[in-house]
Amino acid sequence: MPHLVSIISDQAVPNLLFIRQFAEANSHFYFISSQEMEEKQATENLKVALKLPPECCHTIVIDADDVVRIHYQLNKFNFPIEDAFLVNITGGNKLMSQMVFSHFQSYKALMFYAPINSDFYQQVYPQVLKIPKDPGIKLSLDEYLYAYGFEITGDLQYFKGNPKPTTLFWKVLDAGGAGNVPEIAKANLPGYKDADKNYLLGNWFELYCYQFFKRVFHLNDSQIGCSVGLKKIGSATSSNHDNEFDLMFIFKNDLYVFECKVYTSSKYSKDKYQIPMYKLASLTQKFGLKCKKYLAVLAELPEVEESLDQLEQLRTNLGIDKLITLQDFMQYQDNQILTPNPVHKPDFQKKLNLLIEKFNG
Repeated sequence: MPHLVSIISDQAVPNLLFIRQFAEANSHFYFISSQEMEEKQATENLKVALKLPPECCHTIVIDADDVVRIHYQLNKFNFPIEDAFLVNITGGNKLMSQMVFSHFQSYKALMFYAPINSDFYQQVYPQVLKIPKDPGIKLSLDEYLYAYGFEITGDLQYFKGNPKPTTLFWKVLDAGGAGNVPEIAKANLPGYKDADKNYLLGNWFELYCYQFFKRVFHLNDSQIGCSVGLKKIGSATSSNHDNEFDLMFIFKNDLYVFECKVYTSSKYSKDKYQIPMYKLASLTQKFGLKCKKYLAVLAELPEVEESLDQLEQLRTNLGIDKLITLQDFMQYQDNQILTPNPVHKPDFQKKLNLLIEKFNG
């Protein structure tokens, strides 16, 4: 019965998956943390996500940047020398992982590293081995968010308004745009006050995306949420409406986050697309390095090449994986819709000629 050792960092999921795979009934859990991580409640969030019994959890706070202090702090802690350990050295800074590696060479320990985007744990001590990650471990949306210190305060339960989400979607595709669908165009009028206004202006599209991605990725109810409201664990108040997420789901233990927009005109400036892009990038900063971000817009992108270049540059800078447009929804009805588009390369010679023309007056 091995005990598990994890180095706490901002990246919670590698430790979460490691413990899910290797923990046994009587395992104890040793968390090597820093003052910074404890102030962020990172260890506590991980324990909550895993529902670990408090009496089996031990936190060792070390000075993350002082080799002498780390050596002293690890030696001072009374690890049971006669027991076996599985040590995950993936987290923390390089000094922390090296010192933990050095310390546990004195124990009956196996040490592992979990590379991003790998299906294997790399055992680095005492033998060098590759151990497959358990594909049967599937995180729920709740578990993932708990590990990063958030809990769901509410979401939109799927329902079929009138017209149904699927009906409206195909009407938009057949009409060539949302502005050409009578029900949506009517709801956009300033005088329209009916109760279904929000549904017709966009909620229906969130619900459509919910059903679409649930189907194509074979997700269960615990892995996906629509109009997800979050708050920090332990906070008395929920985040405000601007911090709601139109769509979130877990696939292969990665988090996918979407902003879903229905635009009724193809004449919008690039600002109409930039605002939700900034929101998406801002609100997902605390969800880990592998959080995938998408803006799904039921419209075409601006036709002006300069605007397209600027949007592509902004998408890259903000780490957004793809802008999914009306054309993508027309072309794909499976998971290929998330495949990145070919990089749009601007015509530099054309731009140079325009600059020369401007310079010459």
